[in-house]
Amino acid sequence: MKKVLALFACALLLLSAVTAAAEGEVLLGQVEYAAHGTGCFAVITVALQDDVILAAKIDEFQFIGSREDLAAVGVPNSDASFGENYPEGKVLGSKRVNSDLYSLNMQRAGSTVQIAANFNAIEAFCTGKTIAELEEILAGYTAETKADFVDAVTGATTADTLGYAQGILAAAKAAKAATGTYTFYNKTGETVTELYLIDNLTGEKGPNYAVNGFAADAKWVITRTISAEEKEAGYSMTVFFKTEGGYEGQFTTLHIEVAPITLLAADALTGATQISFFAPAE
Repeated sequence: MKKVLALFACALLLLSAVTAAAEGEVLLGQVEYAAHGTGCFAVITVALQDDVILAAKIDEFQFIGSREDLAAVGVPNSDASFGENYPEGKVLGSKRVNSDLYSLNMQRAGSTVQIAANFNAIEAFCTGKTIAELEEILAGYTAETKADFVDAVTGATTADTLGYAQGILAAAKAAKAATGTYTFYNKTGETVTELYLIDNLTGEKGPNYAVNGFAADAKWVITRTISAEEKEAGYSMTVFFKTEGGYEGQFTTLHIEVAPITLLAADALTGATQISFFAPAE
C-alpha cells in the first residue's frame, strides 16, 4: 500500500511539473557577450518560460596555449584552414572544454575554483529568477562594486561574476526577440536590382538584398529579428524594390510575421500596391 501511495504521489508531482511546463512556450535566447575583459568573448544561452529563466549555459572562448602537461583543445577546424591564422602556439578554444588547462593558469593568480565550476555557480544563481528580478539585482552593482556581487553568488570566485550574470540577463531578453520570415517571389518579369526593408522609425535602409541581381521568377527568403521592446513599440518596415528597367514598388507597413511577398509586374496589379501577400501558383 505504501508503494502504491508513493507511486501515486510521484505521479502527481510529475503531472504538476508537466502542467507547469505547459503554461507558457519555452523560448531560447543566445548572445555573444563581452563578460570578461577584452581578450575573449562569451557565448551565453538561456531557456525562458513566462519570463522565468529555466536554464542558462555560459561558455567563453579565447586563444589558449598548451602547457607541458596539458594540450590546448581548439574549436572544430582549428587543425584545418580555419586555424591557419591563429597566433603562433595558440588555438581558439572553449574554456569549458579546456577547463583543467585554463584553471591551472588561473590557479597561479590565486584562484581555487575551476572556471567551469564558476560558470555553473553563476548559472545556478540566475536560474529560477524572472528577467525583472535579475535585472533589479544586477542594477544594484557597478564596475566599482562588482567585487561585492562575487560574494553574493555562492560558489563563484571569478572577479567578473557580474559580467557573466549580465550576459545571462541579455540572453534572457534576447529570448523574447521576434523574428519575421519573408519569402519573396519576383514576378515582375525582369531582374530586380534593389530590394530593401526600411525601418520606418529610423529610416535606415539596411542592405540591398538584390545587390547581386534578383532574377525574374526567382525566390529569396529573408529574415528580420527585432527586440521585444521594438515589437511592443509597433515596429514596422517599408518594402521597396526597383527593377533593372526602372519599375518601382513599395509597401509601407510590413510587420514582423511569416509571410509570402510577391513582387508584381505592372500589368498584373489588382490593387493599389505593386506587392501581393500571396505566393504565386507553382
